[in-house]
Amino acid sequence: MGFAHSIYGRLPAGVQNALLSLHGRRLRGRRFGSLYREMRAILARAEGGGRDALLALQAQLLRRLVVRAARDVPYYETMFREAGVDPDSIREPADLRRLPILKRQTVRDRREELVSRAFPRRALLHGHTSGTTGSSLPLLWDRNVDVVTNAVLWRHRAWAGCAFGTRYASLLGRVVVPLSRRRPPFWRENRSWNQMLFSSFHMKEEHLDAYADAMERGRVRFLEAYPSTAYVLARHLVARGRVLRLDAVFTSAEPLLGIQRDTIEAAFSCRVFDYFGAAERAIFAAECPEHRGLHLFDEYGVTELLDPAGRPVEPGKPGRLVVTGLHNFAMPLLRYELGDVSALAPEPCRCGRPLPLLLPVTTKAEDIVVLPDGRFISGSVLTHPFKPMTRIAESQIVQERRDLVRVLIVAREGYGERDEALLLGALRERLGGGVGVRIERVASIPRGPRGKYRWVVSKVPLAFADGESPNLYAGNN
Repeated sequence: MGFAHSIYGRLPAGVQNALLSLHGRRLRGRRFGSLYREMRAILARAEGGGRDALLALQAQLLRRLVVRAARDVPYYETMFREAGVDPDSIREPADLRRLPILKRQTVRDRREELVSRAFPRRALLHGHTSGTTGSSLPLLWDRNVDVVTNAVLWRHRAWAGCAFGTRYASLLGRVVVPLSRRRPPFWRENRSWNQMLFSSFHMKEEHLDAYADAMERGRVRFLEAYPSTAYVLARHLVARGRVLRLDAVFTSAEPLLGIQRDTIEAAFSCRVFDYFGAAERAIFAAECPEHRGLHLFDEYGVTELLDPAGRPVEPGKPGRLVVTGLHNFAMPLLRYELGDVSALAPEPCRCGRPLPLLLPVTTKAEDIVVLPDGRFISGSVLTHPFKPMTRIAESQIVQERRDLVRVLIVAREGYGERDEALLLGALRERLGGGVGVRIERVASIPRGPRGKYRWVVSKVPLAFADGESPNLYAGNN
């Protein structure tokens, strides 16, 4: 977790709240300035201006990106020359098909060549992909794409009537409370954002009433969560016959199952607004109040859906997602193959927005880990230890019983004892001492009968006050 985080974990709760609020104030200054306001105004005009105006804006943003990529990024400078393509000839999304598809392995192997010369390294932000279905991919973002990503996120929340400053709760992967804590509060405050941050590592049946009570006392209006963490809390409330009324729940990072949506909406007496993004900062798609699919934010990126031969598929037909982010000039990704599959809806949404509809995205499927002390651990929070592990090609967590977790590893060249020790330490920090963690090197990770990749496979049922339920993907393969 790093030296700074180890110090944070030993501080009193009040000091932790102050530090989180201070960090939030810094982020607020960076993400909500003049560029944010300008981008929100652009998004509002595009949303209200019709499809032709939106496509014109997208083409304008694409031309700006391509010119800068060809001028400032060594990889694209060479690529355009070798492909015999004049960058000025890329005028609209259809012209991108003259360029080769950018593979994940190419980004890994030639990462330095993909970084723009126009930025000092100290000014760039560091990110990683999840590191589950393949090993984590280190990325660089400029501050421009950080702000634009924030703008599209809050645009989506505005669709549900939730503006910045509204009291809200987060139930995501941050370690905000030391794992050693045994009694509430299992949450901290970011007062600068009017945000309560709840721990995803203390969610056991006997604690979940305290979570709900804190949200109720704190007058939380909406919740952002992984589908699995929101489901655990919602399933507990349903078992207790309790309703915690919110305005909306926003979910992301995992496939949202029907049983999860139904349970969450019953427990919180509101609709779930799902969205799909990626660490590559090249695609953003989100549900509107009609809930008929995910609107593709064309102002954020260009999305192609292609068949195995690289041809565009018709609406309603599944295709692999190939994306071009329009705002990250530090490490532009032109025609990057994301590794996920989806389809465009054949009909426009009834809401009237000019943004096309993307049907549910096929991505990693995962169960919930159940620990000996009764805690429920979302698979998504267990992705974090894998993010710096660049010498792991694929991985999978298999829970055989409450006190045993096997970690299957497909190792890359150079993977060794130090990598294993770091991974074991980070996992044990999240799971606690009562769980045996066994790392096993394997030649490949098994796929399900439909080829679906299971990131977390748990053979342990979920136990709630009204009885046990099978783990999430037991009947969804």
